Amino acid sequence: MQGCDGSVLLNSTANNTAERDAFPNQSLKGFQVIDAVKSAVEKKCPGRVSCADILALVARDAVPLVKGPRWQVPLGRRDGNVSMASEALANLPPPSFNVTQLIASFAAKGLSVKDLVVLSGGHTIGVSHCFSFSNRLYNFTGRNNADPSMDPKYVAALKKRCRPSDTTTIVQMDPGSSRLSTLITTHL
Repeated sequence: MQGCDGSVLLNSTANNTAERDAFPNQSLKGFQVIDAVKSAVEKKCPGRVSCADILALVARDAVPLVKGPRWQVPLGRRDGNVSMASEALANLPPPSFNVTQLIASFAAKGLSVKDLVVLSGGHTIGVSHCFSFSNRLYNFTGRNNADPSMDPKYVAALKKRCRPSDTTTIVQMDPGSSRLSTLITTHL
């Protein structure tokens, strides 16, 4: 199986790097929460609820916490038993893509511009590694400048946390504000 099969939860092995360890997924966290939920569910109804369904339900329940909509989640997904970093690399657009590239990437997967907005909006909460956006802070046009579309105060704040070539620091995205998330979900 591929897609919505919980394969991002699988661990890497000596012979295979799993999705969760692929470059685009380096900021994923909370695996222990899903493990705890799965353990509790297994005690009540063993072998009946997949990790894939648990992920879908957790996402559904988390979105309203940031003033997003709630929706029905059809259940019955099966868990995958294969997880490859190469799949994440081939299917997740890099953070350097512009809007035109993102639209084309989503369209190639049968997804709409609305899907792009919804999924991008989901990335305005949580955290990100500095390396995923540092080019926008330090060398956006090749002239050692920041992306002019970014708020200069936000650029200055990020530069205090993120040095060029920083591969380990993690920062809050849209810290202290749900403004963008609220705007996105209100207009969908």
